[in-house]
Amino acid sequence: MKRVFGPRVRNDMGAGHPLLFGMSPALTFDDWPDGGGYAHGFLKRAYETLGVTNPSSVLHLCSGSMRVGITVDIRHETRPCVVADCRRTPFRDESFDQIMADPPYSEAYADNLYGTKDDYPRPGQIIREACRLLRPSGRVGLLHFIVPLNPRELRLVGVWGVTFGAGYRIRAWSVFEKRAEQSWIAGYERPSRWAKQRAARGPERERVRSP
Repeated sequence: MKRVFGPRVRNDMGAGHPLLFGMSPALTFDDWPDGGGYAHGFLKRAYETLGVTNPSSVLHLCSGSMRVGITVDIRHETRPCVVADCRRTPFRDESFDQIMADPPYSEAYADNLYGTKDDYPRPGQIIREACRLLRPSGRVGLLHFIVPLNPRELRLVGVWGVTFGAGYRIRAWSVFEKRAEQSWIAGYERPSRWAKQRAARGPERERVRSP
């Protein structure tokens, strides 16, 4: 079977992207809807990857103009449910089963589009806060150019390429699931082979550099 990478015809809209993740062709969406920064059709697909059955219970970090679910944004003018930095939300630990985040993709985006460069949240910071907020077996999805490193408490469920067509950067929809508490704690407490070898050697002298 002939493999294709890149659009096959002028109006193909990115159908030749499946090699990127070795999965089905990248999803193509239309222009922005009134509800926020997500494209038409994206929420339905995103909810499926997160296991959402009740959209009103989903926490949206960097929510923009989203009007469904529990919205959090640092900008008052977007009229979120809670005005807060997505890296330090006021919610209790393990309060949500599903979380979505569509932050600015760079400091330049944050500055030019929203004037929030000083409050730019890095992908890893968003994922760490989401990890705190998720209940065990809960899921978080992040739409970004970067697939972030995940804390030990989370496992990567999958990554999907999302394209708006030729001339646009492809985005990654990364979904993580919070492990059951005992499973990740057991792994964390298990000493590594390097730690065992170091303990067997006994205490080492501290090296002091001469000035």
